[in-house]
Amino acid sequence: MAADYRAVLARPGAARLIGTGLVGRMPQGMSPLATLLLVREATHSYAVAGAAVGAGALASAACGPLLGRLVDRVGRRLVVGPAAIVQASAFIALAVAAGSRLGVAVLVACAAVAGASVPPIAPVVRALFGELYEQPGVRETAYAMEAISQETIWIVGPLAASVAITLASPEFAVAVLAAVVLSGTLLFMTSPLLGTVSAEPSRDQVRRSALASRDLRWLLFPAALMGLAIGAVEVGIPALALHDGSRAASGFLLALWSLGSMLGGIRYSQTRSGAPLGTRYAALLALNCASIVPLTLAGSLAVAAPASVVAGLAIAPTLSCMNSLVGHVVIPGSEHEAFGWTLSGLVAGVAAGSALAGALVAPLGVHGPFALAVCAAGLSAAGAARFRGRFETVVAVVE
Repeated sequence: MAADYRAVLARPGAARLIGTGLVGRMPQGMSPLATLLLVREATHSYAVAGAAVGAGALASAACGPLLGRLVDRVGRRLVVGPAAIVQASAFIALAVAAGSRLGVAVLVACAAVAGASVPPIAPVVRALFGELYEQPGVRETAYAMEAISQETIWIVGPLAASVAITLASPEFAVAVLAAVVLSGTLLFMTSPLLGTVSAEPSRDQVRRSALASRDLRWLLFPAALMGLAIGAVEVGIPALALHDGSRAASGFLLALWSLGSMLGGIRYSQTRSGAPLGTRYAALLALNCASIVPLTLAGSLAVAAPASVVAGLAIAPTLSCMNSLVGHVVIPGSEHEAFGWTLSGLVAGVAAGSALAGALVAPLGVHGPFALAVCAAGLSAAGAARFRGRFETVVAVVE
């Protein structure tokens, strides 16, 4: 396994690609909490706050594949840069709208525009891995490294948003997002690999829609249900912290959740066996369901802290395995769109989970979102049964 890590990083520019990709995506870790608390403070409603977060996620899910397909057709930099400008403008508008009390519709609309214009950095990075690494073991290690390292976004992002909110205000935190979007995306666009590997698609190449792959279409089902579970937990954890009287603790608990995912991803990359990818995917989704259960029993921050770590353990391994599956089922020429679709399926689930969880807090209490998450995660594991036993891989040596 160490040899695979060295092979990934030995590719000139790979470390820079991964690092700048993380910086460019940092707003994704900050925006859910910042938007949730901003809208909740402006409207005094969890339901509206959850709807705003969900609207942003749903818009991202709807537009992600379109941006990915556009990247396949016109190139990476011509899409990533303009998207960042639009999203930064939407964040500024959201902060102004909340401070001016312009109403629920305006807040939700601004959040939706911000979600619709997420720069497609993740699909670009994942598609590049498929082009940079020909050996399946090295490629899967690259996906695992990316899944592990991206948890930095969900650790640093919520903490940074929490600090900005505590020291200043939710409006200030959302305004900071605009600056991070522009600077982080600009840094990512300086990566030379964006222009050296199939940056400009051939006009003579016939490009089919990524959804022409039946396996890819089916893969969206468990991905969306996993996203629903994530979205429910994403709303449930801050609600639990606020219920216990600590707004600042929400960022801390979300960071612990992501830390658990990072730890799980590291362990997965060290012990990955040669079991078929489909079998691993179904097993990891089942583990994700079981790991959320402790949060349904958390009645205080002291219990919620370790439960948050446990709840995240299976996330990075599952995403790593899912990205490897995409690499097996993708139609050549539609790589960015394919990764855009699976990411959008995940994000669409997050949107639904956020909205449903926000609506469940009032009638069912702060544990309602976690019960929803357990149900969704269980269904996602059942949906992954289609892939069980498929896509054999080379046995990896455990070190």
